[in-house]
Amino acid sequence: MPPAPTSAISDRARNSARRTFLAAAVVASLAIVLLTASRTAAASGRSVSRAAAPAAAAAAAPMYAVYYLWWSTNHWHTKLGLNYPYAQRPAPLPATLAADGCHPVSSYKGNTLSDVSPTLVSQDDPGAIAADVKTAAAAGLSGFAVNWAGSGTTTQGVTANPYNARLDVLVKAVAAIRATGVKFSLWLSYMGSASMKTPTAIVNDMNYLYRSYGTSPVWDRSKSPRLTFVWTGSRKYSLSALASVSTAERSRYFIVGDENWGTWTASRATYLDGDQYYWSSQNPYNNANSFAQLAALASTVRASGSNPDGSAKVWFAPLAPGFDTILSGGSACTPRNNGQTLRLLYTGNARSNPDGWVVISWNEITEGTYVMPLARYGMTYLNALRAIATGS
Repeated sequence: MPPAPTSAISDRARNSARRTFLAAAVVASLAIVLLTASRTAAASGRSVSRAAAPAAAAAAAPMYAVYYLWWSTNHWHTKLGLNYPYAQRPAPLPATLAADGCHPVSSYKGNTLSDVSPTLVSQDDPGAIAADVKTAAAAGLSGFAVNWAGSGTTTQGVTANPYNARLDVLVKAVAAIRATGVKFSLWLSYMGSASMKTPTAIVNDMNYLYRSYGTSPVWDRSKSPRLTFVWTGSRKYSLSALASVSTAERSRYFIVGDENWGTWTASRATYLDGDQYYWSSQNPYNNANSFAQLAALASTVRASGSNPDGSAKVWFAPLAPGFDTILSGGSACTPRNNGQTLRLLYTGNARSNPDGWVVISWNEITEGTYVMPLARYGMTYLNALRAIATGS
């Protein structure tokens, strides 16, 4: 390969410096959080009350953030548009927001984002993925629920599509941090919602994944010896599609659906080991009943009988800091309110006594559900996640 131009080398150096600084900032800020929590607990000398028991149980449940694999340089350019000043450093915020985190106004024609990475880091850079893993682990997350789909073919390999290549880098990054003694694992969040796939394509992807990484220690096996496979968008698929995939792969995969109270039925439960409703737009301000809805869904899931291997059905609760699709053509916004929304959803959804949490998301920037440290909020939402999970 020809030598990289000077500008590319400079960008790589800046990215490396940014990752080093960010990792140090994460550790320092989380140390402050934990020190403050310990001093508060020591000063109060109070024990946990019975009323706090559900919250304590929820805090003990593992917390995984959905990790999307699509942030290439081209994806940034597609979302930011032709008029964004890409050469400017640090990258300027592409839009303005009201104090509550809603009412976005784009600063550049064609832009659909309200936040950016300071250097528009691409996931085609292995260092970017490794930095995300380190930052998430330092923030106390149990792991990533990696959003992935393969090519759907029987002959696919690592180079079949960009997602396969980035997944391979992620698996290696998680294996590397686990080798240092850090507990950080993976769930699979299958990309089956935005683009519907045939059962054959899904099974082919599952076969490739298991063939390539099935014996790797990076997968969380706390719920089952099988690999946790969250089928995003499962509620959009027919009963026969669920049956076809489950019959072929359930012996190797712990298949968790993405069903809501309108789609979870006894017949569909037959082919699923649990449920995780991907409710990214949950709004605690205009739908106070949302907590009761999720608690009822969780109860229904758990009352659906045991799985073929004798395990109980699990319920993973959603958690998001906010939601905003206005710039991308949507009409809904759940305000962030400087962390209040995250805390309200955590406390309210804890009433469903989840077996695990799915944070929506690490890096879904277009829909505004991300907690990844970017230019606008920095470490604010990772610190908030750590605080609510530890009760500090």
